[in-house]
Amino acid sequence: MAPPIYSIDSSALIHGWQRVYRPKNFGFVWDRLDLLIEEGRLRASVEVLNELEKKDDELYAWCKDRREALFVEIDDSCQTQVGYIMGTYPRLVDTVKGRSGGDPFVIALAATTNPPMTVVTEEHPGKKDSPKIPDVCLAEGIPCIGLADMIEQEDWKFG
Repeated sequence: MAPPIYSIDSSALIHGWQRVYRPKNFGFVWDRLDLLIEEGRLRASVEVLNELEKKDDELYAWCKDRREALFVEIDDSCQTQVGYIMGTYPRLVDTVKGRSGGDPFVIALAATTNPPMTVVTEEHPGKKDSPKIPDVCLAEGIPCIGLADMIEQEDWKFG
């Protein structure tokens, strides 16, 4: 059985970088993420990079340094999948607040592979009238986990 490939959301990167796995103390987590990137097993839509660019901080710089290896451009199959996702789950993106614009692309990237990639996000399920990434993944049969779950799934041990 092939090891999983992950489609990571900006929320997982931000959560890891700023809250729980700060590089100063948990550099080994970021080294392991680099290994997944090198293996082609950690991917992200270019829309994730676009979301991170708005903050233009150290996390964005880290991601920008890995642009070619980590980020996937939007192709026709991804765009078709985004159209399907937005048609089926129109409230996934908060058009009023201009948030979550990358979410359908994170899911579409995962959905366009066979088997689907595993989505890595720190979003929590939403409400029926405002779904979040985990809700759409569940409905579409796409694996969806948090960053700590990915670390456990990869069996990373430290110490």
